[in-house]
This record gives sequence, structure tokens and C-alpha cells, in this order.
Amino acid sequence: MIRPRLENRLPDEGINSADENPLRELAWLIGATLLVLALVVLLVGWGAQWLAPRLPFSAEVKLAEQLVDAPRSPSSTPAQAALAARTAAMQALADRVAQRMQLPAGMTIVISLDAAPVVNAYATIGGRIRLYRGLISKLDSEDALVALLAHEIAHVKHRHVAASLGRGLALALLVGIVSSDAGAAAAEAVIGSTTAIALLGYSRDQEQQADDDALRAVVALYGHAGGVAALFATLRAGSKAGDMPIEMLRSHPLTQDRIDAARRGAADLGVRIDGPLTPLSPMLKWAAP
Repeated sequence: MIRPRLENRLPDEGINSADENPLRELAWLIGATLLVLALVVLLVGWGAQWLAPRLPFSAEVKLAEQLVDAPRSPSSTPAQAALAARTAAMQALADRVAQRMQLPAGMTIVISLDAAPVVNAYATIGGRIRLYRGLISKLDSEDALVALLAHEIAHVKHRHVAASLGRGLALALLVGIVSSDAGAAAAEAVIGSTTAIALLGYSRDQEQQADDDALRAVVALYGHAGGVAALFATLRAGSKAGDMPIEMLRSHPLTQDRIDAARRGAADLGVRIDGPLTPLSPMLKWAAP
């Protein structure tokens, strides 16, 4: 029986060299990696944006109680007492508006006021809505104030804030895969934006949805859409004047399309886009600081 002879053969010539430039292969590898990462970011961001609004609203409330709600002070100065009374009046008006907007069961609105001269208002997690003196002082009618409240309440109703927050946290998680420090910093920034919603911004569809709800709420309360027209006129005039930056327009950009849509919406409802406006009560009227 002849046994096979085992031996180590010399390698073929040229196996350690190639006609292609190795930098080209590196470029393809980096490009493919970036493409896959981009797809993962899109899928995770979309998934989180879809899932977050479907979580129980009570989870938002618990998060808001920890991150948004200011601790109650045991002492009360005259200024604090006056602010508390004004807040109660604004809360009563917001409750009146919310009753016309058919909020889901268990969803409540909590109003807070800020005496800063900032021209802004925003909705954040847990149904919290913050209004600034700088913006309220520019409104001349209850109708315009109701339009503002209804618009922000609509963002809460449709869970727009939760969707934006979920997308931001998902992206922060992906950043954390690359760098734990960068991921932690990104997550902290996203959580911080829950108390400064101007950093988030809304899509065009979300803004239009909030506008439509606000229009119907104003019409239900006053029989015409004058409050929406008055609010838009105030924001447009302020943006042209340039005396105080309107921070609200960073997250709620006022475009001609939104104004035209309001006019069409009023026509579809068979009501006027203007009408007699209700003056603000002394407790709701807040002079500029």
C-alpha cells in the first residue's frame, strides 16, 4: 500500500499583491458602513417616533412630575400670590378650551406661567403647557389667547411632543453605541428639551393638525375664526417688527400656507375668518414687563 506523501508546498507567486488600490476597498468599506448606520438611524428614529405616542399618557405624566414640574415653595410673597391667581385664571380658560377638543380619557392639561419677557409658549410632556408674559402681553383678545391655548393643547392631544422626544432619545441611544460619553450627553440634551420645546420643532403635518384643531375650538367657542386670524396677525407683526425675537416661531414657523389653510378651514366650516373679539379679563391680560 502506497501512502500519500505530505509536504508543504511553496505558495503561489503574487498572492500578497493585487491590481486594485487598497484605499479603494477602504473607501467602499467606510461608505457601506455609513450607509448601514444611516439606515439604522432612520429605522430606529421612525420606530421610536411611532411607539412613543402609543405609550400610556400616565408615563408622560410621571416623567413630567420629575423633570418639568417646579417644586412648590412653602413661602408665598405677594408677587407669587398674584402669579398663582393669574395661573388659576389661565388654567380655568384652558380647561374650558380642552372640553371642546375631545381629549382622550385621562389626559389633562396643566398650565404654568412665566413672567419672563420671552415671546413664547410651548407644550411639553405630560400635558404641561408654559406661557410667557412676553407673548401674552402682545395678545389683545380672549379669542387670540384661546387660539394659542388650543394650538398647544392639540400638540398634547396628538402626542406630538412624545413623538419628538422618542425620536431624540432613539438617536441618542445610537450615538451611545459609538461613544458612551457622547450618547449620555445627547440623551441629557434631549431630556432637557422637554422643558424647552423650542429645541424640538414640529413637522408641517403636525403644525397643520394643531392649527385645524385650534380653528375648530375657536369656532366652537365664539362662532367665528377671528381668534386664529388675530393670533397669526400678532405673530406676523412681531416677526416683522424685530423688537423682540419670537421664540415660538422657532418650533411653530408661521408660513403663508398656514394662514391660507386657516382661511380655507373657516370657509369649509361656513364661518367668517374675522368677527367681534372678546376683550381679555383683567386677570388674563398681562402687561409687558
